[in-house]
Amino acid sequence: MRCGVDVRRALAVLVLACACDAGDGASDDESESSGSESSGSESGGEVWMTLAERPCPEESMLSWESFGGPYVRSYCSSCHGSALPADMRQNAPLGLDFETIEQVRMHADRIWMRAADQNATMPPVGAPAQDERTLLGEWLACGAPTDAELGE
Repeated sequence: MRCGVDVRRALAVLVLACACDAGDGASDDESESSGSESSGSESGGEVWMTLAERPCPEESMLSWESFGGPYVRSYCSSCHGSALPADMRQNAPLGLDFETIEQVRMHADRIWMRAADQNATMPPVGAPAQDERTLLGEWLACGAPTDAELGE
């Protein structure tokens, strides 16, 4: 009954995508897929439809300092930066900025849905390798911790 699972998954993806885009000011260009699977995440045969379903590995040591901050600076803040004028944000909504850990945590579900694990609609250009997307999913699933929170 694999078809039934795929249909339910596709419907859930549509509902979540609509919920994420409703009222966020995102343009149609921003929500187009880059050709990769755009929602859900697979690892070891598991599929996660939401960040809440994505487990945090007990041994994870990823932090804002060692992974999250550098990832965001490399792949997100060139469009999601508060100092950028609207015409330089490549359709990223004004106010949807990822410069601080607090901003990332506030939008963690959205970031996961667009850029982590197998979700690959962001960034639209210069996409990270799949292993980096998987690490982003792990870090977000663990609550986007800092070194201090990990006790380092």
